[in-house]
Formats: sequence, C-alpha cells, structure tokens
Amino acid sequence: MKRLLLIIIFCCYNIFSAKAQTTEKLFLEQFNLEDTVGNIFNLGKLKGKTVYVDCWFPNCSPCRKEMPYASLLQQRLHTMQMDSNIVFITICFRQSREEWLKALHQLTLSNAIHLYAPAYIYERTFTNGNYPTYRIFNNDGILEYENAERPSEFAKADFILYAAANNMPLKTAKKLFEDEGRNILNNIKKSSSNKLLNNFFKKFMPYKENFVKEFLALE
Repeated sequence: MKRLLLIIIFCCYNIFSAKAQTTEKLFLEQFNLEDTVGNIFNLGKLKGKTVYVDCWFPNCSPCRKEMPYASLLQQRLHTMQMDSNIVFITICFRQSREEWLKALHQLTLSNAIHLYAPAYIYERTFTNGNYPTYRIFNNDGILEYENAERPSEFAKADFILYAAANNMPLKTAKKLFEDEGRNILNNIKKSSSNKLLNNFFKKFMPYKENFVKEFLALE
C-alpha cells in the first residue's frame, strides 16, 4: 500500500512538472552546468545570442550521428555570414563525467561550448527523456518549447537558426519554411512574400551546389 502511494505521488509530480514546463518561461540564467575543466558555467553568459542546444549522451548512437551534420551546419552558417549571433552548445545529460570527456575527444563539433548536466531536473526540462533533442533559447534568453530541427535537416535547420537570430519565433519559422522555403530550395518557386526567407535564400543559393555535395558525403 505504501509503495503504491509513493508511485501515485511520483506520477502526479511528473505530470505537474510537465505541465509547468509548458506554461512557465525558463531563462538562460536559470541553468548552471559544468564545463570541460570542471567550472560552473551559467548559461546567462550567452544572453543576447541565439543559443542552439544539442542534448545528448555518449552511448546514444543517433546523437553521435548528428554531430558531423552539426559541424557542417556551423560551417554553412559561417560561409553565409549568418553565425555572428548564434552559439552552439552541447549538453550531456547521462553517463559519467569521465565517459563524457572521453567521448568529446572523438567528436568533430569543435566550435561549440560543451557542458555536462548531472541534475535530472534539467534533463526533464530539455529532453523529457528523448534523444537527441534540440532546443533554442531566443535572443531574449527564453527557452522555446517547440523542438528545433536536427542538424541533418538540410537547409531547414539553417533557416531556423537564421530566423531565430532575427527574432522570428521558432514555430513561425518552421511553418514558413514548410509552406514556402522548401519550394524555393527545390526550385519550384523563385521567391517568397516574406523578406527574411528571401534574404536567407539570397545568401544560400550561390553555395547550394557545394553545400549539397558536403552534405551527401556524410550520407
């Protein structure tokens, strides 16, 4: 009977936590994580930037598979001169710190801030147990609850980050790309009624052929 009561309390707590996470705003400065040398890194240092969060752990094969695509995504944004206000961070939520550090030596995502979060409350907030998960903190330092695109979502992930850096909500950017951006990417349509989407493709299209070759090399 006592065990059943504990289970009920635990389930109610999880339901309440999940509900709270979808109604309350969370800010960068609320999160303290460990960096690679063991210091505490407060995410508030990144306020004013668009922060792309990669949630992973070393034994997660799909997580590691995305890392080379994330590196290419960084390179594409840099080539298009879109990366000045975008920061990539990875947060490891499971396994030991030692396993995490060992795994980092095998990864190619060098232009990112790598952090470790042993606190399970952070895991629920960021991933709800799903890996890999990608989240965005907007320029105001607020966590957007809509899951962001994976790095392997060619061109769409690029536009999502470009749009976020220009203060467009994630949900709006996703819909815009699906409704109009994909047709421009596939040469079905030449332009959009949206200025931001047109500006993105003005920078993207001159490099499209090379971007596609680099992307396909990972397939």
